[in-house]
Amino acid sequence: MLPAVLVVLLVLSAAAATAALRLQTRTILAGQRADGLRLQGLADGIARFVAFGLVVERGYRATRLGLPEDGSLVLCPLPEGRSAWIALRDQGALLDLNTTPRPQMEEDLRALGVPDRDAATLAAEIVDFRDPDDTPEPGGGAEAPQYRARGLASGPRNGPFLRADEIAQLPAMTPALAALLLPAVTVFNPGGRLDTSRLRRVATAEAARQPPRPSQRQFLRVEVLVADPAGARAGRSALVSTGAAPVGIGIVEWVRSIPSGQAGSPHPACARIAAALGPG
Repeated sequence: MLPAVLVVLLVLSAAAATAALRLQTRTILAGQRADGLRLQGLADGIARFVAFGLVVERGYRATRLGLPEDGSLVLCPLPEGRSAWIALRDQGALLDLNTTPRPQMEEDLRALGVPDRDAATLAAEIVDFRDPDDTPEPGGGAEAPQYRARGLASGPRNGPFLRADEIAQLPAMTPALAALLLPAVTVFNPGGRLDTSRLRRVATAEAARQPPRPSQRQFLRVEVLVADPAGARAGRSALVSTGAAPVGIGIVEWVRSIPSGQAGSPHPACARIAAALGPG
């Protein structure tokens, strides 16, 4: 009988240990989810506060936060050892994929550091992506047969770009070129031109010497990354409309996003942001 009792006790002990381990795991996961939600809430709160400031400063001439609008990262310390990185980019300074004519597109791509041959090909493919016909642009365009020949299942849209990151679908696009271009292209600058003087990083000295062009500041993108001392992160990307009649606080696009890079400089606006978030 004794061996049988011992076996039963061992089985019960193993079951109890397994149950305790599962409970501990669930508790840890619940804590992690709660921490993640808190971080996401901070990222969302900062994005909303910056968006509200952009709309109010234009409509009611309120004091501006003064954040740089060229995509430079601002680093703000938060309570409990957390940190927030904030980047603001005026879309009115960027290259519009839908309205820029091909000759100007080629010129702007070269100014951004794209080699001449690649600039001509990409400009042709961008026009073919957005125009309604099925005739490839001369000098490197791409319609459906060219996409299929590259092994691409779909494309082009034969309609306007809906998001800037759709340039990654172009047959001639490479990861290196996409990384170079994504910070400099938009679909929210219909009446403007690329302003290399206001980009944080320009590819050539000639581009850096170009005089600044006026921007109506109608659309600005806010990107926020929040991290805690343990390395957990949460982020938010918001497109803000500051037009004459914005809806609510002007947010027209609201997506989760983890911006890259954690270099950044402090800024006077950090004090106002921290005060808006409140203690803890």
